[in-house]
Amino acid sequence: MATGGSSYGGYGYKFVDGEPRDELKCSICTLVLRDPHQVTCCSNRFCKSCLDQIKGKRCPLCRKPIKCFRDGGINREIIALKIHCTNSEKGCKWQGTINETGTSINTHLNSCPYQLVPCTNGCGEKIRRSSLKTHLTDNCAKRLAQCMFCLKKGPHQLITSSSHLDECPDLPVLCGCSEKMPQRLVASHKKTCPKAVIPCEYRTVGCNKVLRREDLEKHNEESIKEHLKVAVKRINNLQQEIDTLQLLLPTNQVIMLNKYTKKKERDDHWHSPGFYTSQGGYKMSLSVYPNGTGTGEGTHVSCFIYLMAGEYDDTLEWPFQGRVTIELLNQLEDKNHKKCTALFESTTKGSQRVREGRSTGGGLGRIQFISQEQLEYNPATNCQYLKDDSLYFRVSVKATSKTKPWLVGASGIIQSKCLKNDNF
Repeated sequence: MATGGSSYGGYGYKFVDGEPRDELKCSICTLVLRDPHQVTCCSNRFCKSCLDQIKGKRCPLCRKPIKCFRDGGINREIIALKIHCTNSEKGCKWQGTINETGTSINTHLNSCPYQLVPCTNGCGEKIRRSSLKTHLTDNCAKRLAQCMFCLKKGPHQLITSSSHLDECPDLPVLCGCSEKMPQRLVASHKKTCPKAVIPCEYRTVGCNKVLRREDLEKHNEESIKEHLKVAVKRINNLQQEIDTLQLLLPTNQVIMLNKYTKKKERDDHWHSPGFYTSQGGYKMSLSVYPNGTGTGEGTHVSCFIYLMAGEYDDTLEWPFQGRVTIELLNQLEDKNHKKCTALFESTTKGSQRVREGRSTGGGLGRIQFISQEQLEYNPATNCQYLKDDSLYFRVSVKATSKTKPWLVGASGIIQSKCLKNDNF
């Protein structure tokens, strides 16, 4: 049951003239009647809210069906009773009536300095109305505050939290070397701080010593022999790595093919000088038929790749297996190159070892590699393969080897150019 200003049950106020007589009290909650109703069965009075809670709608005293009416006379007497403020124990001296215009308890509580009210900043606390202003400016966790270091403004709870202080650029920080500085300068200070713990400057060659910067010079003087030893060992290891990587480096060659137009008119074909797919790799040659061959004769350029007898063939795996890509390069920009790919497998004709010259088993490529019409400038694709009577080819080779892994991924790149000088 409620007391004071609650909407359920009777009034539980502290009355100025002492406890009211029993006739003004509810027979259920025993408090002073709120909205009194009298039952016709036994003439007892109850709070309207107390009657509404009864199940079965029978009088709680005589158990007869409830029939009641609002007792206006008793209600006028009750609301005129003088009461103390509900905050009287906290120090409020106000006296007034329960519900009389101008002097009612509800009107008073709207301004009572002792009444608890919620914080208007939304921090969740309830504070005496008289202390609200002080709370909002001095105590509220959500009050506006300014960082004393970087002057950033925000909720006090955020500005004073570790999350802000950890990031505050102007927060004073004391270094182990006794130098004080803003937090934003700590990173740059560590680069020169004598107390900073750093690795030995010879760590790249194998010295794993970690020490203070101020001790570095002494360490270097005492460790000259050890540093020299690890440096020599590192150099030897690097040389071995370089030697291994040399096997995988591609070989680049510029090869000239002269006078495309003349070769086309004479129906000549051209073989490039031999090139190696890598250091110690396979030797190959590119053949180009400017006027085409077979079904491409007179309409297309034909291109083929051939294996040749090479210097390292005794150490290589045979038959050659891998993927060879022939590209005719667009001379206007690095895209829209014309390409075809030839796959050499163990059963492919022309993949066997060549004992002399070039493969007699035929080359792999494409008869109708590109039509002769496509060689000229195409504004729609910004392509021009034939320029200054020249063509540029690029050959990329990826060898696949199960027993000699240093050959895997090896690639040879050649550029073939048709020039006006008759060199081949």
